[in-house]
Amino acid sequence: MELRRIDNLWKFLGIKNNLTVNYSLQEEMRYTLIKGGLELTHQFNPKFLKKSNLIIQERNFKESLPQQRFLSQKLRFGIKPKLSSPVKNAVFFPKELLDLQHSFDLEVQKDKNGHFRISLSPFVPKNVYDILNAVNLISRTLWVKNFFAEGIRN
Repeated sequence: MELRRIDNLWKFLGIKNNLTVNYSLQEEMRYTLIKGGLELTHQFNPKFLKKSNLIIQERNFKESLPQQRFLSQKLRFGIKPKLSSPVKNAVFFPKELLDLQHSFDLEVQKDKNGHFRISLSPFVPKNVYDILNAVNLISRTLWVKNFFAEGIRN
């Protein structure tokens, strides 16, 4: 049931925004949407949905040239955080994105050319608004445009 719901959400957003949804299934299910210079990817293991992540990045992002990295894990009862960025590190991205660390594990990377990559996990959307709120906040904050049309909310 969960897989059908997630599939319907991505297809709905693709149709409403006139975007092509590419999906594939090898080891994990992967949905990819491309809009201009941005690429949005949702990947997850169909058998274990809590191990899923949403990645939004500029298409020119070079994974081999990371310059800065910020990690923050959502606090969970009984689980100690494994990774976190040192407090002395200056936050190199807009502080509005720090609100996402209360709901998700947040990873922000910036390469030497100034291109960003943001990863949220675990990302298991229950409805369209879960996707719209997270993706449009990131897109509007970093690239001053919405990834998905706001008219879908009505």
